[in-house]
Amino acid sequence: MFSQKKSKGGENVIETIGATTDPQATMTESLMENEDLGKDAFLRLLLVQLQNQDPMEPVKNEDFIAQLAQFSSLEQLTGINEAVSGGKDAEATADLREAIESNTAVGLIGKQVEIPTETLTYTGNTSVEIGYNLTGPANRVDLQVYDAEGNLVRTLTEFSPTEGNGSISWDGVSSQGQAQPAGNYHIVPTAVNGQGNPVTVSAALTGEVTGVRYQDGKPILVLNGGETPLSGVARVF
Repeated sequence: MFSQKKSKGGENVIETIGATTDPQATMTESLMENEDLGKDAFLRLLLVQLQNQDPMEPVKNEDFIAQLAQFSSLEQLTGINEAVSGGKDAEATADLREAIESNTAVGLIGKQVEIPTETLTYTGNTSVEIGYNLTGPANRVDLQVYDAEGNLVRTLTEFSPTEGNGSISWDGVSSQGQAQPAGNYHIVPTAVNGQGNPVTVSAALTGEVTGVRYQDGKPILVLNGGETPLSGVARVF
């Protein structure tokens, strides 16, 4: 902010009042002078952001992971550009597909997703949301939880469920009140309508995406209760 006043000699003098310099804004303006922002510029911007973050409101882990993934995608896109320039169209197409899948997967961090599956991976320390999908009106839904040896551990029941998607929380405890160990469990869903006739129902795993790992270059979503490739996601909500 600037103000103007007269000096004793009658000359105009410009005063600077409350002028501040934002290091991140200064760095951004400096880098924007270069039309081609590469990975070095990206890393410098990220470093400045971390150095000047508010200690009372630091960058969230999910946001930091997303920015690192964006950097990875930037390198991929740079490689795609080089491949296209070199006439390697097939390679560029494959790299582009990987870059898009990576960005999509990272964008799901922090979101709730539904994965059609009858296999549940229980971590042993938190509750798990077991989802279901009803093809018609039902009066009751039962989700039977079996351990790896085929023993019935617990039957979860919901009366008057809503047609379509729903879920029931399992706290990792058996019907006898015993805490169950971490491991893989099998879900068997059944449903009946008001006349006692069966209704088609499928099981699913619902949960928040907490991270992304990569296997053979493909993104794998990590969530409470299991993992899934990006193609395994049926619904995001």
